[in-house]
Amino acid sequence: MSISQPHLGDECLLAEARAAAANAHSPYSGWRVGAAAVFTETAAAIFRGANVENSSYGLTICAERSAICAAVVAGGRRLVRIAITCRDPNGQLITKIAPCGACLQVIAEFGTADTAIVIDGRGSFRLADFLPRPFEADTLKTHDDVPSTVTALHRGN
Repeated sequence: MSISQPHLGDECLLAEARAAAANAHSPYSGWRVGAAAVFTETAAAIFRGANVENSSYGLTICAERSAICAAVVAGGRRLVRIAITCRDPNGQLITKIAPCGACLQVIAEFGTADTAIVIDGRGSFRLADFLPRPFEADTLKTHDDVPSTVTALHRGN
């Protein structure tokens, strides 16, 4: 979901993340996670996301990826900032959270080392603080003496 707004500070972005968390589908953990993302191409919009749990657990979608996917569908390609919040089943704010590895990698796909990650009750960080060496497109390139895994698979190695 996107909300049209002028450039907002961290507290306003966190307020959007909190609103998203209210719509989380978390029948298994009870933890309501919300995210709000801002992209360069859609700077007038804030994209909300919430965790959507699944009984298989592995198919659960995190709030960060949910917000980023909503932005991508709307044309966003360069992530500037993302805010996240988490409440436990009793409604208490959980401050000792961080994006999971999958979310950090998706943030890296659309952001840069300096992309801001704002965590409710904890502060503002850069992507590089959590993921200093992300897997990037350059990693997929082959070298003259070392074939990529994809190339090796196609040759039947």
